[in-house]
Amino acid sequence: MMARPQSPASSNPDQASNRRLPLAPPDVLVFIDDANVSDASIQHAQNVARALGGTVELLQVLCGPSNGDSPVDPVDWDIKKQRALKRLGSLSKKAQTAEKACPITLLEGNCASQIKSVMDLRTGDIAAALRSGSDGDWYQSETTWAVLKSQSTAILMIPDDAQAKPNAPYRRILVPLDGSPRAEAVFPMAVKIAQAQNAELTLCYVPPDPRLTETGTNGHETAHLDAKVRDLNTKAGETYLGRTKRRLDHNGLNISIKVTACGDVRRALIALMARENADLVVMATHGQSGHKDVPTGDVARFILEKAQIPVLLVRSQNGHNGNHTFGKLASKGVRKPTGTD
Repeated sequence: MMARPQSPASSNPDQASNRRLPLAPPDVLVFIDDANVSDASIQHAQNVARALGGTVELLQVLCGPSNGDSPVDPVDWDIKKQRALKRLGSLSKKAQTAEKACPITLLEGNCASQIKSVMDLRTGDIAAALRSGSDGDWYQSETTWAVLKSQSTAILMIPDDAQAKPNAPYRRILVPLDGSPRAEAVFPMAVKIAQAQNAELTLCYVPPDPRLTETGTNGHETAHLDAKVRDLNTKAGETYLGRTKRRLDHNGLNISIKVTACGDVRRALIALMARENADLVVMATHGQSGHKDVPTGDVARFILEKAQIPVLLVRSQNGHNGNHTFGKLASKGVRKPTGTD
């Protein structure tokens, strides 16, 4: 008879996933599966957790047969549990720091429902997962997809082949903006991480492509109008980023601004990451044209798939950012670049 799925609970009662207290610094809950976990992956999770004042916790969901109907041998199930706990314990030792231990949690049951239950209780914490870079099929991982669909305040996606030097802080953090309040919801976390890591904060903006039709129009006239609109959008972006930088200057950070050429926003951001040697991307799950009925917008999903560095996605929680230290912080001022209506 198949083992009954348990409610989210730690294998150690003292490490149970309890509801977070108000204003508690967010922890980074790293949900792992049977794939290999590199030291660099844990290092990235620790960088983010340490910067925000929290700690790293390693979790794994032990799943039964995919169809849910096949019987489970109790002895085989217990062996599987012991192996999972041993692996989690080994990873915990690698992640343990001089200041803080790295708790482990072993869950049993349906992967998606267990991860959802944990994050429903820990909405102020950050759900993290490892993204496989092979063949772009990372979203086929049940664990990764469940993390992406969770309603946590933020999601940290770490490429399984991401590089990281031990105890090396981030040098440059890239923050893509499109002028929307959703995109600017990342500022509290991005600023906090940059301050803790003494990293440069690079604000970037990709002007929208005019996409003028050439059907039934004069070619020269269309080209002239296209160039004019592109120039206006670029200047509007520069004005917007300059104004945004001034609003953030009081944080004492080294802040730079980058406006790329008009074109495909997704590919422009990937190219900018490589060109700027960014160590981390902090961006919103949805931008100006995003829809809340999907886990991420098209741009965010493309970045998750193609980025070779960790991506921290911040979710706008209906006007607030969850029950954590930065939940009451908000940026002020005009947000939308002028001239892009």
